[in-house]
Amino acid sequence: MRIPRAVGAATAVLTAALGLQIPAAAADDGTTTLYVWQGNAACSDTGPGTRARPFCSVQPAVDAARPGTTVQLQQDSFFEDVRITRSGTAEAPITILGASSRLAGTSTKPGPALAVSGAEHLVLRDLSVDSATVENSADITLDQVRTSSASVSLEIGGGNHGVTVTRGRIMGRIRVSGGSTGVVISNNVLSAATATPLSVSGTPGATVTNNTVTLGCGPGIALLDGSSGARVFNNIVDGHRATTADGRPCAEPATAAELLVSADSATDTVADYNLVRAADGGTPYSWAGSAYATPESLHAATGQGGHDLLTDPKVTSSWSGALTDCTAADPGVCSPAIDSALADAPGVLGTDIDGHTPADHPYVTDGPGGHLDRGAAEVVDTPYSVKLTPDHMWAPYGTPVTFTAEARSKWPTTLRYTFDFGDGHTQTTDAPKATHTYVADCTCRPTVTVTGLGGASVSAGTYDSGFRVSTPGPLDPQLTTADVRPVNTDFSATHPLTVSADAALSVTSSPWPVKEITFDFGDGSWKGSSLSGKENHTYAAPGDYTVTVTMTDSQGRTASASRVHRVRYLDGRYTPVTPYRLLDTRSQQFKPNPYVPLTLDLSSYGPTGNHGLSAGMTAVVLNVTATNAEADTFLTLWPSGQPRPTASNLNVKAGQTVANLVTVPVGRWQQVDVHNHSGDADVIVDVLGYYQPDWGSRFSPTAPARLLDTRPANGRPDSRFTQDEARGIQVTGQAGVPASARAVVLNLTATASTTGGYLAAYPHGGSRPNVSSLNFTAGQTVANQAIVPIGRDGQIDLYNFRGDTQAIADVVGYYGDDGTAVFVPVPPTRLADTRQRGGALGPAGETAVQVGGANGVPADAVAGVLNVTATQPTAAGFLTVWPDGSPRPGTSSLNFLPGQTVPNHVTAPLGGNGRFRVYNHAGNTQVIADLSGYFVKG
Repeated sequence: MRIPRAVGAATAVLTAALGLQIPAAAADDGTTTLYVWQGNAACSDTGPGTRARPFCSVQPAVDAARPGTTVQLQQDSFFEDVRITRSGTAEAPITILGASSRLAGTSTKPGPALAVSGAEHLVLRDLSVDSATVENSADITLDQVRTSSASVSLEIGGGNHGVTVTRGRIMGRIRVSGGSTGVVISNNVLSAATATPLSVSGTPGATVTNNTVTLGCGPGIALLDGSSGARVFNNIVDGHRATTADGRPCAEPATAAELLVSADSATDTVADYNLVRAADGGTPYSWAGSAYATPESLHAATGQGGHDLLTDPKVTSSWSGALTDCTAADPGVCSPAIDSALADAPGVLGTDIDGHTPADHPYVTDGPGGHLDRGAAEVVDTPYSVKLTPDHMWAPYGTPVTFTAEARSKWPTTLRYTFDFGDGHTQTTDAPKATHTYVADCTCRPTVTVTGLGGASVSAGTYDSGFRVSTPGPLDPQLTTADVRPVNTDFSATHPLTVSADAALSVTSSPWPVKEITFDFGDGSWKGSSLSGKENHTYAAPGDYTVTVTMTDSQGRTASASRVHRVRYLDGRYTPVTPYRLLDTRSQQFKPNPYVPLTLDLSSYGPTGNHGLSAGMTAVVLNVTATNAEADTFLTLWPSGQPRPTASNLNVKAGQTVANLVTVPVGRWQQVDVHNHSGDADVIVDVLGYYQPDWGSRFSPTAPARLLDTRPANGRPDSRFTQDEARGIQVTGQAGVPASARAVVLNLTATASTTGGYLAAYPHGGSRPNVSSLNFTAGQTVANQAIVPIGRDGQIDLYNFRGDTQAIADVVGYYGDDGTAVFVPVPPTRLADTRQRGGALGPAGETAVQVGGANGVPADAVAGVLNVTATQPTAAGFLTVWPDGSPRPGTSSLNFLPGQTVPNHVTAPLGGNGRFRVYNHAGNTQVIADLSGYFVKG
């Protein structure tokens, strides 16, 4: 009867008010599986029992089950008493799958952990129970049920019909009591019980077949109280005493017998093909009150046991029931239970306790009943060490591929091989080889399943992702090249001028596997070899190089592909280091000379270590000083391993001391060469910082602006530096330098010096380094560019070593996180030389020099890094460098006296046309401009 909605609601309210438990809703017709997972945070005993929201406990799930429902437990221990009263149908039983869970019961309630009462058409599988009863029920299957205590009972009570207990491992007892019919006890292992392990009382027509019953209290199997018409076949019953296995008293009176059939149970009972072995002093048989010591005497008196064996069953484990196996060389070692049972006896299952099918042992002669083993466990062949090998791991479709399976086993001649080719086709054969021709490409994974006698099987496949069926076609290499940017800032960083060559796609798309790959990088160096199809190469110098990849496949076909790659120094950002002295030839034996250059090793393997430099740096910033020159000369610095350029970095006259800032690209292995044009001269090199892609601070050029001028002028007092004086100078917030700047680029000038000395610029608040920024002699006016990290309060410190001197500082840019440009080094390149073209600049003369859009420099370059040299001046004066198209600032870039050759490092902002301008203040002066790099936005 359908209850109206209002009535149903009222009933629910009443039930709740009375304090009665509201049962979970039964599974509707659309729910075939209910899940139980007490460890799931989303579980609820009110349902619905889905994967997402499972039951927490077993009882609500079985209460919700309907015909056809499967209750699936997540493996766990459930401390609850489970009572099953619901029924399925013959066509749609209720199934409970335990997943080896334990039903432990509760200590607060009497009774078993599991009770089935009044239920029909129920299957319970793969459960461990602390105790269980079945009563007044029909068509009940208990399969793979386990107990783990010798005192635990599995009770089949009265009023049952069609109860089957199969493939269980029972450390305890199975007891069938009166009033039941159609009971089958088959393929169970029972051991170490403290009472009769398997007893049937008052239950006619029971079937007891293929059980292994060992140890503990006897009798091993007992038919009592009118259990007539029983069928007892193929059992192993061994070693039962009147005490427990360890000599303790049994839980109830015991008899040291293996098979006991009472007089009122002997009628129409048939027992045969059993294997019994009595314990010392025990009796193999007690039949209708008479003891029989042998199968022969039993058979002679009763007609039973004509095929029984009285011997050691050679059971290797009382828990597993496994039998002793043997080899062809010694078949006598085998258990006598092997292949000696009656294969068609009542109650024989299709599989043994472990799920294996009957196996015809190749080294044991079959008994009269066929090749089934006595007891619960069949001796089978389990293959192992299975391996599958194709003759082609990689081939185009249309190619026959032969697969060879290797397997080890006890009975190798009995193995069956099922090949799954991974494309929907299979082949089963007695041979370990199978050939298959694929008709389309696939990324399938072929497997083989090797099955031994008894159904035990092991599978193996080809190596994961190793087997390929490709599309037929030619070998067609495809090559790409790319510059490699470093990802570290230490000795492990990728070196500059490194290029990656990538033909990996051609490797993976090749019809046949590629067996050999060589890369020719076009610079005459070694040819790289890489089966991955990828190779990195570091060039010694920039340039256009033809990179070639050559591939050879497994069929001997060879093909090549080439492309031209322009190798260049990558754009980088600036990172200052604590200034340190790398070279001072005044205390070292080797000096650069016109014949042999001196190599500066800036790597971590160099003479002073790398002091925080990175192997990935593209250029290094140095302060280079020449002194003690025996003749007029100049120094040139350039990347090691590259041709020496015609440009100069520092010019010095005999007896003069000259310093200049130098930005120079590094060569392979972070080395720089130094060439001295004439005579002998000492060289001092201080390291200030480096450029590297993607690390450090960007540069922002500014219009040249004066930050400091200590000379008296226009009412400004004389504020010259005195001896050993350090003075803080505010940088941020001045001359276009923002508060976020990390370093400032200055043009420092010393003039009116009373004696020879030097200036050193360094971060305010930091320790003064033992290096100089600018060197001068008495009365000299000299300039040098400096990149100075900004210290505390946005200031730098300027220190004067000796005597008095006037100092001038002009800002041309800064470095910071919000900078706008990155630096691209180039091998030193001459941009302009008025000695060769245009003639000397006269008084107030100007010239424009093209940087952007020429000499490989992009048109959108925003600044150039230059070495500007004044030579052959006819009067004292200075040069000013500034962006073309902008007003000339009131600053100087370098200063000179008549006849001097004076260089200076100049960071020159460029005009919109990519040019800078040079102004000569007085007299006639030749001007040389060399480029060592440029800045672009990035």
